[in-house]
Amino acid sequence: MITNISKPFQVKDGLARLIGIPVVTIIMHLTFRTEDSVRYGITGSIGLLIAFSYTVAYWEGIRLVWMKLQQRYGHYSQTQKRLLILGSTVLIYGVLVTLVIQNSIAQLLHFQCTNEMMIQGYVVGLIPTGMVLMAYEMVYFFDSWKNKVLETEAISRTQIQSQLEALKNQLDPHFLFNSLNTLSSLIDENEPAQQYLNRLADVYRYVLLSKDRNTVTLREEMTFVDAYLYLAKVRFQHGLVVQRVIPESALDQMVAPLSVQLLIENALKHNVVTRESPLTISIEAQDEYLWVKNEIKAK
Repeated sequence: MITNISKPFQVKDGLARLIGIPVVTIIMHLTFRTEDSVRYGITGSIGLLIAFSYTVAYWEGIRLVWMKLQQRYGHYSQTQKRLLILGSTVLIYGVLVTLVIQNSIAQLLHFQCTNEMMIQGYVVGLIPTGMVLMAYEMVYFFDSWKNKVLETEAISRTQIQSQLEALKNQLDPHFLFNSLNTLSSLIDENEPAQQYLNRLADVYRYVLLSKDRNTVTLREEMTFVDAYLYLAKVRFQHGLVVQRVIPESALDQMVAPLSVQLLIENALKHNVVTRESPLTISIEAQDEYLWVKNEIKAK
């Protein structure tokens, strides 16, 4: 899953509901006034109250459903699924709202509610509901589009910065590696410094060769770790003890390059390593995991 740096969409529609519900109520009352409504006395304040009931029931109910679906299926790739579920829910919810409101009106005003009145009430409720949902979806679409643009710009900046850092870092290892080779030619082969220099060159050679690889075999990683540990033991002498238990079969497994070395380096960085208080690090392969363990001797 890709991490999304954009903020979750929040519905800020308080003012829209405060103004929109009365406006839609008046429009519904004036637009859908029929002979039946006049005959049964559904006019004036009663008509407004019924239109208001329809508007509130549809707006608030469908708004709640829309918010739940947006939270669960808010990704742009799930738009079709969200709209299909939302459309089905609106149709079913509309039937329930119409049955409740129309039957309640019929009982209060003492008339028989016909199928024609039910259908009319259903249609009356769906039309403004569709318009309101369209408005919500448009606001959500533009908010998502804005966040996507910001996210893309941030990723682009990060990639450019990473490329710049990679170019900076590429100069130092190559220069140092070449300098080590030159220095090696100036030291006698039998000198201890020659062996130390060779191991240091092995370390930088591995860093250069693995920088473009996502994984390496554990065998390659441990060969690099042996070179790194040689340098560390020259520095700490008898203050560093390394125990290694890795079956031959585990050496062909894949690991991230430099991952084992980083764990060892972390142990050396945060613990006391002296002849009087030696630090023991164990490297063990168990099941599908490689364990790098050390006792805690915090500085």
